[in-house]
Amino acid sequence: MTLRDRALVVDGGAALEENLEQGLAVVPQRIGVGDGEFVDDGRTESYQEFYRLLRGGAVTLTATPSAGAYLDAFRRCDAGTILCLTIPERWSGMHSTASLAADMLAAQEGRRRVTVIDTGTAVAGFSLIARCAACLSASMAISDDWEDAVRTACSQVRVYGALATLTYVARSGRVPSLLAGISNTLRVRPVFKLVEGGRTGRVALTRTPGGAIRQLERAAVEDLGSGPLWLMVFHADAPDEAAELARSLTGAVDAVRCESLPLSPMFGAHTGPGTIGFAALPWPGGAPPD
Repeated sequence: MTLRDRALVVDGGAALEENLEQGLAVVPQRIGVGDGEFVDDGRTESYQEFYRLLRGGAVTLTATPSAGAYLDAFRRCDAGTILCLTIPERWSGMHSTASLAADMLAAQEGRRRVTVIDTGTAVAGFSLIARCAACLSASMAISDDWEDAVRTACSQVRVYGALATLTYVARSGRVPSLLAGISNTLRVRPVFKLVEGGRTGRVALTRTPGGAIRQLERAAVEDLGSGPLWLMVFHADAPDEAAELARSLTGAVDAVRCESLPLSPMFGAHTGPGTIGFAALPWPGGAPPD
C-alpha cells in the first residue's frame, strides 16, 4: 500500500515501473504477439525482446485493459486522491474503461478517490506527462493544485516522431495499405507531430535517418520557442539514432532535462521498429531537475 496522501495510476504505455511506496501503480498492457502474449508492465528492459519478435514478422494485437485491472490498481493505492492518466479516448477505450472502474470503486467505498484524465497525447508524450505528474505530486502541497498542473501540462505537451516504415501504421488501419506500400518502395520516412487531442500532422518526408533527425531538430527550433524545456527522446529499437537525436536537440534548444527511453510495445506495435522522436514540455517550475 502507498504511504502517501495521493497516488498516480498509469498503464504500461507510460514505461514506468510500479512503486507503491512512491504512490505509483501500473495497469499492465497485454499484447498478443504471434501465438504468445507480451505483458507490458512498464519494465523497459523487456522491450528489446518484443521488438526482436516484431522484426521477425510476428503479428501483434493490442487490447484495452479490463475495468477489473484498473480497479485492482486503484485498490493498491491507499491514498485519498488518485489521478489516473490515459491516452486519448478517440484512440482507445482505456479512458472509458478507467472511468468505469473509478465509478465502481466510488460505489463500493461510498466516496470518490479517483479522477481519470484524458492526457490528449500518446507515445512519449504520455510517458512525459506521467513523469511530470509524479514530480509535481512530490512538490505540490494541495491536491487540487496538483490536478490543475497536470491538466495544464497535458495541454502543453508536444510530440514529434519519424517512422522507419508505414507498414505497421497501415496494419492499424490509420493509413491505406497501398499508400504504405508506395512509401516503403520509395524508402520514405514520414516525420509527424502529435498535438492536443490526439491529432496528428505531417512535418516532412525524408529518406535517411540523418534527414529525419535534422527535420525533428528543425521542428523543435521552429515550434517550441526559446523557453526551458523538458525533453523525452524515444525510440523503437533504435538506440543509436535516439542518442544522435538527443545530442542534436540539446544543442538546439534550452533543455533543462533530456531523457531517453525505449518506446512502449503498446505504441511500438503500431509505429513499428526504427521509429524515433521526442516529446517536449515547458519546464514546470515546481518540478525538481533531478
